[in-house]
Amino acid sequence: MLALFLSSIVSGAIATAVMIMFLYLPILWGGLYYDTLGAVGSIFFRKIDNRSRLLGALALFFGGIMVSFIYGWVCYMFLNGTFGAPQYLISESPVKIDLFFPILGLVGGFGQGMFMALIAGTIVSDFHPIEEYRQITPLLLSFFVGHAVYGVVVMFFQSQLLQLLM
Repeated sequence: MLALFLSSIVSGAIATAVMIMFLYLPILWGGLYYDTLGAVGSIFFRKIDNRSRLLGALALFFGGIMVSFIYGWVCYMFLNGTFGAPQYLISESPVKIDLFFPILGLVGGFGQGMFMALIAGTIVSDFHPIEEYRQITPLLLSFFVGHAVYGVVVMFFQSQLLQLLM
């Protein structure tokens, strides 16, 4: 269980950081993006500033690490042999990389994004204290894309770290 605890903290932090970077990537080309850190932090402070973005980042990292435990438990069950899983191995790599886990993470992350979009989309679009964060289209896109990226990254790192720590 120590392996699951450690791998969940590390992989949850990495996956959350990658998700945040991916969500703010459209800034580079001037595309549509949703200020996730500002939206989460401004719920508590009712204004957009660096302090609210810091609180948003802390909340997202805490949530990302907590959700990583669920992904880690599923990954642990597959690696432990409790569940049978196909192997999609990359044979030229020096370590065992099974593409089954990132694919499973993509499916899980997309499902998680749909679930969160249904719940938070309704609540945020109606009740967020700042008007600019009530736009539903960028919110839904960020939920789908962000959670799918999170799922891929967290399952990849969970599978790699659990193999090392078990």
